[in-house]
Amino acid sequence: MSSRRAVSESSAPSSAAVRVSEVSRDPVIDLVRVVCVIIVVVGHLLMIGASIAPGRGLVVERTLLETRWIAPVSWIAQVMPLFFVVGGFAGIGAWRRLEASGGTAADFIRSRILRLARPAIALFATLALAILVMHLTGVDAVAIRFIAVGVSSPLWFLAAYSFAQAYLPGLATFHAQAPWATLATLAAGAVVFDILRVATGVEALGLLNMTFVWLFAQQLGFWMADGSFRALRHRTMLALGVGAYLLLGALVVIGYPVNMLDNLNPPTFALVALAVGQTCLLVLAYPLLRQITTARVVRFVVATVGARLVTIYLWHLPVLALVIGLLLLTPLPMPAAGSAAWWITRPVIMALMALVLAGISELLGRLERPLPFGSPAADWSTGLAAACMVIPPFAVIVFGLGFTVAASSAVLLAAAVLLQRPMAANSRESRPSTATT
Repeated sequence: MSSRRAVSESSAPSSAAVRVSEVSRDPVIDLVRVVCVIIVVVGHLLMIGASIAPGRGLVVERTLLETRWIAPVSWIAQVMPLFFVVGGFAGIGAWRRLEASGGTAADFIRSRILRLARPAIALFATLALAILVMHLTGVDAVAIRFIAVGVSSPLWFLAAYSFAQAYLPGLATFHAQAPWATLATLAAGAVVFDILRVATGVEALGLLNMTFVWLFAQQLGFWMADGSFRALRHRTMLALGVGAYLLLGALVVIGYPVNMLDNLNPPTFALVALAVGQTCLLVLAYPLLRQITTARVVRFVVATVGARLVTIYLWHLPVLALVIGLLLLTPLPMPAAGSAAWWITRPVIMALMALVLAGISELLGRLERPLPFGSPAADWSTGLAAACMVIPPFAVIVFGLGFTVAASSAVLLAAAVLLQRPMAANSRESRPSTATT
């Protein structure tokens, strides 16, 4: 008997964990994941404005952040904490099912790496080529830097989500054995690194909170999955949600940014409070969302978009840059960012983006499909592949997106895939498929 299985049996998983392993895909969770990505895409469309100004050339503005109403709206619309919550819900269910069928933590991590790395290879390779072409064709270096910053801003997600999913099997065990202690430790870690960052003035310390903040949010998804939250009375969940938002208000009073978008990079303890509040709202809205998912059109949209979710997320800003860039080359007048005409034309830009994204996701969305395989990869290669998966987005965060970073990232991500040695499932002796979502 393997040591992993011996540990699993000795830990005597709780009945809650057993219930999770028996749960199939939850249509509400699938809906929320799709809605979260749509909100991010729309938010970035409204956030970025570009125009050609006489004597100034290309002017890129963060339009949405300059509006007064965005700060209170961000307390709901900043949905990245919620995305990690529902990712934790779906992830622990997939892990329990895989474990019950004889799979290992390495199998689970492998499936996650392949799901994220394969679409990302195409993105980084395309970005490297685009940056090279812009340099060779004489595009202003400042403009290239502006464009690169814009299209690469969501790539931190690859590092954070890959890291969170890689640690999911271990944290699922901690959740089964000491749920409160695990949650409290992660929250405390987020507080400690906020204090250290402010006290020392070393902003890089904030990057370590990508561990504590996002793992905390993922852990809340475990609590949802085992039924702990839904077992509470309606008034208790309401009180917990109100308390989380009151805590968020107190954090703002003592100096945290009131705009939750400003708490994102690096992530702060404010997002821990926001994650609790959004989780409570999701639990309270669950019955209504369940009714919504019974509509045939909703199921179709969720299934269609959900199958291409990573591709849509990775490509939406490059597509936005492409659409806006092509429009700037036409004789069509481009309204100043933030003007009434600019807001009126946003639906047109969104429609163009949707068309281009539909084509790209149809072409590249197949890279998200799970790969069946025969003999499993070695544990050491899975660990090395996880490192190759996390390094590229961290490199973008630290060094910015230049040709060297983009090209080397594509190589590292290709290495992450090759280290897993995906093979056709042509053997009866193969491991259980890790085709989980």
